[in-house]
Amino acid sequence: MPGNDVRFITAANIHHPVRTSRGTIAWWILLGLFVGLFGVVYVHTVGVGYAIVEHINGTYDFVIIGGGTAGSVLANRLSEDPGIKVLVLEAGGEEDRIPNVDIPLLSSFLRYKEFDWNYFTEPQSKAFLGFKDKKCHLHQGRVIGGSSTLNRMLYLRGSPAVYNDWAENGGFGWSYKDVIPYFLKSEDLQIDDLKLSAYHSTGGPLTVTDGSHPQLTSIMQTGAAQLGYKYTDCNGKDPVGFCKNHVTINRGERLHTASAYIRPSMKRKNLHIALYSHVIKILISNGKAVGVEYLRNGRKATVGATREIPPKAILPVGEKLQDQIIFPLTFHMNETYTITPARSTSIINRLKYKLTAKGMLASNGGILGHLLLDTTNSSSANKQADIMIIMAAILSQHWESSETTERMMQNGQGNGKVTEGFTLYIQLLSPASRGNMSITSTNPFDQPIIDPQYLTEEQDIKAIIYGIRTGIKLTKTKAFKKIIPRFPPYLYKKCSGHKPNSDAYFECVIRYTAIPASNIVGTNKMGGNNDNTSVVDHQLRVKGIDKLRVVDSSVMPSHVSGDQYAPIVMMAEKASDIIKSTYRKAYKKNRLR
Repeated sequence: MPGNDVRFITAANIHHPVRTSRGTIAWWILLGLFVGLFGVVYVHTVGVGYAIVEHINGTYDFVIIGGGTAGSVLANRLSEDPGIKVLVLEAGGEEDRIPNVDIPLLSSFLRYKEFDWNYFTEPQSKAFLGFKDKKCHLHQGRVIGGSSTLNRMLYLRGSPAVYNDWAENGGFGWSYKDVIPYFLKSEDLQIDDLKLSAYHSTGGPLTVTDGSHPQLTSIMQTGAAQLGYKYTDCNGKDPVGFCKNHVTINRGERLHTASAYIRPSMKRKNLHIALYSHVIKILISNGKAVGVEYLRNGRKATVGATREIPPKAILPVGEKLQDQIIFPLTFHMNETYTITPARSTSIINRLKYKLTAKGMLASNGGILGHLLLDTTNSSSANKQADIMIIMAAILSQHWESSETTERMMQNGQGNGKVTEGFTLYIQLLSPASRGNMSITSTNPFDQPIIDPQYLTEEQDIKAIIYGIRTGIKLTKTKAFKKIIPRFPPYLYKKCSGHKPNSDAYFECVIRYTAIPASNIVGTNKMGGNNDNTSVVDHQLRVKGIDKLRVVDSSVMPSHVSGDQYAPIVMMAEKASDIIKSTYRKAYKKNRLR
């Protein structure tokens, strides 16, 4: 591939403004790109051909902006051909500088630090009413691997109906039938009772294990059955129902796509990774991406060509922003299954983890299982979950940030003296509310204006209340009698004017205390040629610009009714094949000339 035929792929959304003129397409492209700082990590291993470099060549065949979840997969797959030169520009540093990053339970302590972008939402009119200034943190990783150094390690692909809906609305080639091969390609399932399933595979880079709790998971499963919910595979053809906790934890350690994809490729001489490289501009010439301008060590530099010409069109980047939201519902119990900071980091538990890679520290936040609900009762062909109830053997006030804990205590939710209990996290999977993101500053390091407009659609509130009431019913089943769950008689001070446990009361509590999932999608929406609300086409190419693609969660037209980790890996696997196929066709065409 000729060196001046460079391709540019934004695989980790960037929050910087791109130039002083808001009229440039490059400015608008990068505007919405902060969302996909999904990440992975790798351990620093010095060796021949080590990919992290100080010197950056003038040109590469592919430049990947952002070394997050998608960027790590792309870097591996595109550099498989030794004749192709690949550069990854990462704004953060190395993952191995993060203390305890590989210990699953301690992930909640990794937020709010230098490897988190520490974004804030704009003040919300319908949510976060109990937070200071009605704002809340949005966590996005700023490190090699990005947000999967911070996430819950959940492996949830989502509902097949969502992918089929994408395909029917301009996302040709993204139906469930089209994407399942890439889920299988990436997966290495280590759950015995699912290994023969046609919806799973072994041998892929991403190890998936069962993170369930032997006692409490059984109680939740039986209780769900007593309410009429079937036991299912949440990563199969019909994910609605109860399923166990599928996680990306391997031998007691958090598994990132860097562990799975970057580390095996670190000695490839054709792969370069540049750290602390903040992309501030994509250079456009004649409708083609020809270069990237970035800041590194306080200096501006470029890779590729240096000429920029303003484009003729403005794309709707930053619109259609969607994020999930979570309401924690805590219960007290008699059994001593609760994972607390003191208990999990005791000498006994630390020794157990060190010797066996098991125990509380090997847990992804004490999560036991999931109950996925379809509150719309749609037909089987279109069935998709819009609420997920996550049961965790923790009391949320022990593990949330000090900001969140203070807010919970002030409103009457937490009791710091209670040590035994569990939390049902009611997570809205398919929000109807839509927000936007924009940039007004010319400073590449200023935070973007992020306005998700949480809970502005009434159906979102109704769905969460449905989840709350289902969760309470679950704890009243015969299966739960063993642990004697007690729903504390909270009286949220700000909601005391409503009858306790009424719909109006729960709505008030949700608006005051629900927290964001930081699973943002839609700001670079994928769509057909006639869809004026879309930014990229079905091959993830930015409309109107040659040699520029976006590969991350921002291109998702909607949430997949699950978590983002597995879908992002799938998307990057598929994008790699799309890009390779395009390159091969162009190569053959040139040879025939």
